[in-house]
Amino acid sequence: MDFLRREDGAVALIFGLMAIPFMALVGWSVDYVRLNHVHDYLQAQVDTAALNALQPDEQWDLIAMRPDAPWKAVMEDEIQREYQGDWARGVDVRGDWVGDGYFRVTVDADVPLSFINLVPGIPDMQRVTVSATAELVKPTETREPPVNTTLDPEAGDYNRIWMYCYWPERPENDSSQPKRTHMTPIADNGGSVYTADITYSDPALLADYNSGNQNLREDGVWERRADAGGKRQYVYFMPQCPSGSFMSFRLENVRFARTQTSFWDSGAPRNNGGDKKTGRFDYYTDTYFNPGDTVEQYAGLHGPAEYVNPGQKVDILETILCDTEEQCDPTHRDSIIPDRQTNRDPQRASEGCEPGKYMYYGWEDRPPGLSGHARDWQDIAWTDRDYDDIRIVIKCPVFTVEGDRHTRLVR
Repeated sequence: MDFLRREDGAVALIFGLMAIPFMALVGWSVDYVRLNHVHDYLQAQVDTAALNALQPDEQWDLIAMRPDAPWKAVMEDEIQREYQGDWARGVDVRGDWVGDGYFRVTVDADVPLSFINLVPGIPDMQRVTVSATAELVKPTETREPPVNTTLDPEAGDYNRIWMYCYWPERPENDSSQPKRTHMTPIADNGGSVYTADITYSDPALLADYNSGNQNLREDGVWERRADAGGKRQYVYFMPQCPSGSFMSFRLENVRFARTQTSFWDSGAPRNNGGDKKTGRFDYYTDTYFNPGDTVEQYAGLHGPAEYVNPGQKVDILETILCDTEEQCDPTHRDSIIPDRQTNRDPQRASEGCEPGKYMYYGWEDRPPGLSGHARDWQDIAWTDRDYDDIRIVIKCPVFTVEGDRHTRLVR
């Protein structure tokens, strides 16, 4: 009984009992600090790597995925230099595309534990995984309304020009992501009046503009207003193509219908009195720019499906780059535009459309030189090849990017 009442060894006993959880707490703190250090360091590395993976390059989409991609080699070297294979072992660095223009970098590493693993059931290594996703910020194209539109009022066909935004990287036949959006009429040869609301303040159009995601709509923001003086009246917001899309033109050609307004919107029937075959045909430029280039490329301008060779490309468009607006005016003494010259090949601008300059678009309303068409369409295929049926002059676009980088972290 005296043994139970003795207190001279109590301190040693209590210290012995407390030492175990105290040492475990200290050990846990050491391992916790190590895990946090590795996690935070790797997170900083993947943030940088994701941005570096999308640096502008003609083949950036291929380089980013290569096993020896520069961003990956740099990151692996940095991690090795920091930890020398001690705190971060079995490092696995990988990158993958997770959407249109989104690149994700992920890294896994094993962090060795010094104390926590003494607890039964805790492994010797703790796996740490971090990732970062960067978005390729494509330049945004900004255009002003055309400075001049001239359409041949004596042509037998009705011709109308539309502007729209073309998304080259969107999938084909996906209704949720149309490749052509913001479709807006800007001129025709029927005498209609088109007014661009450059302040974007028209109440009716503004309500339409704010009603939904314009980037997922094929139709642009425009209205046909009450006729005045026997002419159609249109008001429209100039399409501003977002990053990833490019301003393009559509020629809507309705054969033998310039004076028949009832066919302008619906398209005339295929046989409209006698031998003249009529109907509506659309020609889309589907304009795009290659990375780092300012020369327009065209994915569209194919022959209409009614022809025997519907996929055949057509020389229906002439483009001429002008230093001044006067050079693009066929009536001005300084003009460089061919005027009233028939049976010729169209010019195609080969220099970049730089800010401050002007681009002239001259259309032939019927596709010249289209071979293989059916015999009963011969009257439709006739053309004088002067490329002045529709003329549009527009300022060259301004391309801007967000901030001073072409990429940004999104998550």
